[in-house]
Amino acid sequence: MDDKRLGVLKGRESANFLTYVQGRFDTFAERPLCAVDSLVFSWLAYTHLNAALDAACTAHGIALHELLRAEDFADMFGTSWDPQGSLDLLFAVCASPRFRDVRLTEFRFKTDMGAEEQFAAMTFALPDGSSYVAFRGTDSTLVGWKEDFNMTFLNPVPAQQEAARYLAEVARSGERPLYVGGHSKGGNLAIYAAAACAPQCGGRIARVFSHDGPGFHREYIADEAYRRIMPLVEKTVPKAAMISQVLSEDPALACTVVESDSFSLLQHNPFMWHVDLDTCAFVEADGLSTVSRYFGSTLDAWMDKYPLEDRRRFVDTLFDVIGVTGATRFGDIMADAKTNIPMILAAAEGLDPEMSEFIIDVVKTFARTATVEKVGDAVSDAASGLLDTIKSVKPTFGKGGEGLGADESTPDVY
Repeated sequence: MDDKRLGVLKGRESANFLTYVQGRFDTFAERPLCAVDSLVFSWLAYTHLNAALDAACTAHGIALHELLRAEDFADMFGTSWDPQGSLDLLFAVCASPRFRDVRLTEFRFKTDMGAEEQFAAMTFALPDGSSYVAFRGTDSTLVGWKEDFNMTFLNPVPAQQEAARYLAEVARSGERPLYVGGHSKGGNLAIYAAAACAPQCGGRIARVFSHDGPGFHREYIADEAYRRIMPLVEKTVPKAAMISQVLSEDPALACTVVESDSFSLLQHNPFMWHVDLDTCAFVEADGLSTVSRYFGSTLDAWMDKYPLEDRRRFVDTLFDVIGVTGATRFGDIMADAKTNIPMILAAAEGLDPEMSEFIIDVVKTFARTATVEKVGDAVSDAASGLLDTIKSVKPTFGKGGEGLGADESTPDVY
């Protein structure tokens, strides 16, 4: 990289995968695909395509610059975690000598509200002769979050089955080496699809990437198909990971904890993840934060206590109660937490005692994560107020005092 340009990029507060695309110009022939490239393609999978771009659904596909249609910008990233950052990334990719000759192919999109399924995937044909199969992850909507939580009781979820069919179709259409990956739910879909299709791919799957994706049921990670693909899987999570704490992964799975900005749930946004521009790799953190480990332990305690059908009932009711706020995104709830959280708690009071305590415990857990992280005063004050409101509620879950709603203090470790 040109020393002057590198100096400008390094002068920013912190480099991320957008900065990486803007500054690293070597081609895929000169430097093979890495985990940061995987995150770039995984995030491009969030792009909503206009129906006029039907050529993107074919094996030949379209050039990336064909996505630069100003009339579509307002709708392309509206439900993503960072719409402006997503648009900036698209411009950077189209200008970059590393990415601009990549073609977007085999786009598929399906949404089924009845089945609570959101599925989208696209394949990127790289100029070095390989392909990257990217599965779209969870957007910022509550519908998207609901599908993630459905994984706690449903295995497989419809999107996992759809992902396996898609990858098998792509594998049949050519002989290219395949990279498979995704962010959030997309990372989970990537692992599931690769495990299901590995025999059909004839050893062409070179690597599988999960960027802060949920895990799997313990029964599934003991399955031969999962264990066969595990050596090819690379998982990256932010230090305050929460989404990837939903369900389990094999302890032997290669996992990189990434240094990240912001706090708790907001670290799911990969624009907050740090990248080393010299090594073209993520900056590794010392390990998961106390909040991340606390959240994971509470979910594990809950799932150990309740059978699948009870989990379904709890999750369905939780999202029904959240719906009384009229919010469509989790961020909308927290933006006016002082109004929305009391509405949720009031709705919970009308339920049976066990269900009511479950929902109150969930709210308490999310509020607790904001009080122990390094967050802005407004967020911290709001969370502390919420905890004061519900501090007298008896905790329902947990083992050894670490369940949802436990009243013990959480260490200030970041």
